[in-house]
Amino acid sequence: MRILFVQDHLQTGGAAKCALRMQRICRELGHETLALHGDEASLPGILSRCLHGKPRGFLRLWETFQVRDKQHSRRRERAEKKLLHLLKDESFDFVWFHNFSGARKWGWTERWIEMALQRSKVVITLHDMEYLGVGMPYVWDRPLHPSRFAGLDPGTAKEWNRNGRLRINACSRWLGQMCHKLYDLPCGQLPVPLWEEDFHKTARRPGAGAAIRYLLAAELLDDPRKNILPTIHLLQENQILERTNSVLLCLGRNFPERLRGPRVIPLGHVENRARYRQIYDKVDYLLHPSLLDNFPLLIQESLAQGCPVVALDRGGVSEMVIEGRSGHLLADISPGSLGKIFLNISRKSEAQYEELSRSCLALATDLFLADGLAPRYEAFLGEVLHA
Repeated sequence: MRILFVQDHLQTGGAAKCALRMQRICRELGHETLALHGDEASLPGILSRCLHGKPRGFLRLWETFQVRDKQHSRRRERAEKKLLHLLKDESFDFVWFHNFSGARKWGWTERWIEMALQRSKVVITLHDMEYLGVGMPYVWDRPLHPSRFAGLDPGTAKEWNRNGRLRINACSRWLGQMCHKLYDLPCGQLPVPLWEEDFHKTARRPGAGAAIRYLLAAELLDDPRKNILPTIHLLQENQILERTNSVLLCLGRNFPERLRGPRVIPLGHVENRARYRQIYDKVDYLLHPSLLDNFPLLIQESLAQGCPVVALDRGGVSEMVIEGRSGHLLADISPGSLGKIFLNISRKSEAQYEELSRSCLALATDLFLADGLAPRYEAFLGEVLHA
């Protein structure tokens, strides 16, 4: 098959990296993939194409004098024309949409989905709530009501689904159930695959130093949705790090110097995958206080490295962070919740930690190893083709 993957970025962001991993397993199964993205980037070995509605040359200067609504309207028109030409000129067995919101500034809209449905079969993978019509993707704690699914009238979406033209999946069961509850649309689960190189070879042991080392990671550490800086402040303000002899290692951009201290250490940003995996040799746990995540790749990768996770219980996180088996779940981000779990962790013996690490590896192997997921992907692709 020939599959067009549509993703706002080629690599930046967790959803984009998930899409790349799904492309890889499709190629390993013998299919051809093309990644369509809005950022002007490229990756070795990835067949991709940049498509956006930004003007060039003189038009770019001219656009700067237009009101914002006019700018966005022109970008949408240009981007739609380019997409239409692509769908007319090239043949795809289906178009696979991933995250979309990051490309709206380049003229991408949900109208693309309807344009694709009129010419091809379409698959949508839900990485967050964006396609559920809630107006923003990060609303775990707000009541939800159905409106439009992926820009489509819900009845129209169900008709496309009944006709075999539209299929929907999510990385977590939780988000799939939310889609079904809101729109009565079937939504399967398709986990993101990991490969042997993503896995640590053996169970980990606690670091040689006495302190327990926690990793906090995000592309932008000051992103309020990730909830990292408020969590650091809370841990410092309540002396939890001192009382439990803990250290925070912070990976990502935009670390505020005011938070730096003997127990809070910035690592900067790391893009290289091998260097990223080496960071796990410096830490004992991943601390993931995010308010928004559905089925974050960061947690998958941490478990595959044999590193247990302490995470806020939101979305589909509890499908990966299983209490006592792969880490610990926080009911909320409060001094009481954090203090209790940090204290319990500080009392674990080396043997208990090593057993927990071994359990993380076993869970990640069972859930995410590409060899085990390949038959599942093959069956899914066959169902799309023959629907």
